[in-house]
Amino acid sequence: MKQFLLSGIFLSVISAQALSDDAKPWHATAELGGTMTTGNTETSTLKAKLDMKHEIAQWKNAYFADVLYSEDGENKTASRWKVGAKGGYVIDETSNIFILGEHEQDEFSDYDSVSSFAGGYSKRLMKSDNALLDLDVGPGYKYFDLMDGTSEKTGILHLGLAYENSLSATSKFTQLLVSDVAFKDDISTLSRSETAITANIMGELAMKLGLTIRHDNNAGIDKKSIDTETTITLLYTF
Repeated sequence: MKQFLLSGIFLSVISAQALSDDAKPWHATAELGGTMTTGNTETSTLKAKLDMKHEIAQWKNAYFADVLYSEDGENKTASRWKVGAKGGYVIDETSNIFILGEHEQDEFSDYDSVSSFAGGYSKRLMKSDNALLDLDVGPGYKYFDLMDGTSEKTGILHLGLAYENSLSATSKFTQLLVSDVAFKDDISTLSRSETAITANIMGELAMKLGLTIRHDNNAGIDKKSIDTETTITLLYTF
């Protein structure tokens, strides 16, 4: 089942490339940040992320990979990676039909891995000279591989809200809200909020201050339902 979902992540890529060979330029950002201390305290943290966007014919595609790793002395305190892809078939200037696939592994969650697949409708609710607001909504399926080797699955309602505001010619504010609402009460609804301010340093190089809040409404007895992640990273656009 996991192999089926991972192949589904790249379904939008294959479909879009089959439509046209007239590819427009890629737009991508690479993000990297980390800390390291030695002496009385030994800690290290690595944060890396890659976002790519590509337009082919009537398709607008997006792909991403995200890694977080942290150690405190000899003890690992965080280890998570996530990949995903989203394809959107353009209906008109403000709406499209999307297909989305994601896979995540987190050693410090209740699950060995979580995979999801969803499709639905995207609508640009607002657009001005400085700001835009997009909404995603649609049904899907989520698969949980548990630490004991068993698995769970549930239908979901995927909800996404993305806001972007250009604060100036060299800075912008972004807010992303995503929730996969589980149809089963005893299976987790996973939600996250990503807030960021990006400021250009020079050329294509920028600095990004971000806050990510992750919520699991069905966290285990020894787990907290809310995780927060504050990062300062360098962002390169190419």
